[in-house]
Amino acid sequence: MDYLSILPSWREALAEAGLDQLDALLSFAGGDCLSRHLRGKTSRVQLPSGAVVFIKQDHHTKWKTIGRYVLRLQKPQPNTEKERVRLLMASELGIVVPEIVAWGQRRRLGLPYQGVLVMLPIKGLDIPTYLRRETDAGKRQAAIQRAEDTLALLQKNQLDWCTDCKPEHFFVLENNGEIGLIDLERLHRRRLPLSQKHKDMQLQRFRSLLPT
Repeated sequence: MDYLSILPSWREALAEAGLDQLDALLSFAGGDCLSRHLRGKTSRVQLPSGAVVFIKQDHHTKWKTIGRYVLRLQKPQPNTEKERVRLLMASELGIVVPEIVAWGQRRRLGLPYQGVLVMLPIKGLDIPTYLRRETDAGKRQAAIQRAEDTLALLQKNQLDWCTDCKPEHFFVLENNGEIGLIDLERLHRRRLPLSQKHKDMQLQRFRSLLPT
């Protein structure tokens, strides 16, 4: 069944922008495109109210994705719904993630077809940008350590981020210097604890992509 959920506090702002209907969000082509691929895109949009939101669209859901759900005897979902669930998983650990203000999907023959998320930006700087701007070596190292501690927290709770644990996905929050995370679509919970080898691989991947 097609649906669109909007937080009550955001319904007026989205309606003012003409973005309070599923069709409008799925077909939206404005704003500044931040990333684009065959399956969908993410755009930065300033609403008439002045608020900035990110609109993440799935233009179609791959059969491979649907097949994985079927093999696990789970209800197939578009990637936007996958990411919404994973953002909630990280949030339950006390990790700051983008706030979702609207989400929805369109299904065909009971299977996922298109999906959309509307999220608020995290207030802060991604780790690479922060490291380039911060001149204090102590603060730079502290930010890196907090990011690594956040990755370790995910691992401790059997949450595997695969190879998406890149510095650009870790944000130094402007209000307290803690770490927030974005782009958690590939995060998933493992039945067994992550091996030390896998943990080390993720940590080395994070460190190898830090700006020099």
